Amino acid sequence: MIIGKGFRLRFVGCLFMILIFFFSAFGFAQDNYEIENILSKMSLEEKVGQVIFGFFRGPVLTPELEEMIRDYHLGGIILYSSAGNTESPIQVASLINAVQYCAEKHRQIPPLVSIDQEGGLVARLTEGVTVFPGNMALGATRNTELAKKAAEICARELRILGITLNFAPVVDVNSNPANPIIGIRSFGSDPEIVSTLGATMIEPYKKERVLCTAKHFPGHGDAGIDSHTGLPFINRSREDLEKVELVPFLQMVQNGVPAVMSAHIVVPDLSEGDDFPATLSKEILSILRDDWGFNGLIITDSMGMGAIDQRWGMEEASILAFQAGADVLLFGADKNHEPAEQKAVYQALLGAVQTGRIRESRLDESVKRILYAKTDAAVFSNSYPDFANIDELASPESYKIAREIAMQSITLIKNSEHLLPIDKQVSIPIIWPKDYEKSLQLLLKNCPNLKPFLLSIEPSDEERKALREKIQKNDMKIIACYDLHRNTQWKELVDSLSNEKTILIAMRSPYDFLKVTDYGAAIATYGDRPVSIEALGCILKGEIQPNGQLPVELPGQYQLGWGLKEF
Repeated sequence: MIIGKGFRLRFVGCLFMILIFFFSAFGFAQDNYEIENILSKMSLEEKVGQVIFGFFRGPVLTPELEEMIRDYHLGGIILYSSAGNTESPIQVASLINAVQYCAEKHRQIPPLVSIDQEGGLVARLTEGVTVFPGNMALGATRNTELAKKAAEICARELRILGITLNFAPVVDVNSNPANPIIGIRSFGSDPEIVSTLGATMIEPYKKERVLCTAKHFPGHGDAGIDSHTGLPFINRSREDLEKVELVPFLQMVQNGVPAVMSAHIVVPDLSEGDDFPATLSKEILSILRDDWGFNGLIITDSMGMGAIDQRWGMEEASILAFQAGADVLLFGADKNHEPAEQKAVYQALLGAVQTGRIRESRLDESVKRILYAKTDAAVFSNSYPDFANIDELASPESYKIAREIAMQSITLIKNSEHLLPIDKQVSIPIIWPKDYEKSLQLLLKNCPNLKPFLLSIEPSDEERKALREKIQKNDMKIIACYDLHRNTQWKELVDSLSNEKTILIAMRSPYDFLKVTDYGAAIATYGDRPVSIEALGCILKGEIQPNGQLPVELPGQYQLGWGLKEF
């Protein structure tokens, strides 16, 4: 029988696929054997320690942290700038080097090192690394290639430092303009945009052996309360939730995201009407496990946040979260999260297993997932920082990508009086909150003709009076807005000065334009990182054409996708 060339190619192709499947299956079986072998040798105390990820204070390995690793078998740590953990890249790498050596010295399983490096508003590392504009800026670009490149660079830089788990991206759909905690951390108000941009980031992280996280399940975007301080309720039907909030999370799971972070929000229609937040709700977490077949890590949001701690206390809440299906209990730099409290949670969990309240087989399920995640992040083979390549951080090429995102994201929403571009030869007053003076100084380097007026974000009567003596309402002026829904006294100042000769700049949330009605031009920056300030200067001077599109709807004013493309 004569075998044609096409058949031979198909045969070879099929054989190749069979070989790939065989070796992949062999690799999985080998990993599975090794994980089972590790698990079988672990004591109960070691297993309990693996589910706890804790924070600590200071830029170096402390005796308290060494004790937590040695005696409490900590599964992971989280770094915070507010806790003094992230002063510089060399310091961070040296800290992580000491942490991993400590684990090795005491014959402990290497901990995952985690961080919230979302970009934009939430970035724990800001010096010596590439800091990107946040998610809403990416949403304004609609550019998946830029999202992918940002993820590649961020993952690469984190891995060089020895960070193996990033609590990003945020895939909450920001459907509530008054949301006090998500806002510009979201890609936008369209579930399709959020899903597409979020899912684009998964593979770049996998390539660099860094775990990424979809948060905050089942969706924090419609909340009207900050879960750091209170317990939000999302009173939407399951049908609505499946059309909006749940869409990005399902997409992330289908695309292989390795971890999902639960939210401290009550969603009655998903939890049979009870008032347990998602973190403590078996009904809600089972959507991930049972309905969607997710077998990655379910990680709680910080267990010391007000939504949890105020009602249940950390010890009881930790047991409830684990019973509900969480694998990792995260203890961030919140109230009552010192080592003593982390130890108390450890003892509470240990006691719950010893008394049968938590089955040891249930504990084994989570520990196995954690060990698999550590295998995916290559911590068993390479848990240490890559000092040899630390010079690659914040490279000119990486900066170009961050800058391009900023340039493409800046959105010109209104220019009815043709106030833009500004005349570079004319002195123009710019009114700015002194709380954010650093950003203004960056802008003045690009726009030296701007005449700054700095006031407190809650301006006193004396400050207002002094400003009115220098600036008339009918003068052309620029006013920077920062979260007017929260800074109501600044809003009153804006109202008293704004008219058709005013250029308003929403330095964070574009929803600020819902709070003011009288202005001649409007620009949304989606954040004030240096690259966004540079892009703002270019737009003001007309050096670039506007390109961004609103990633959220401004009800009654501007629709999703709005953005002027020329002056």
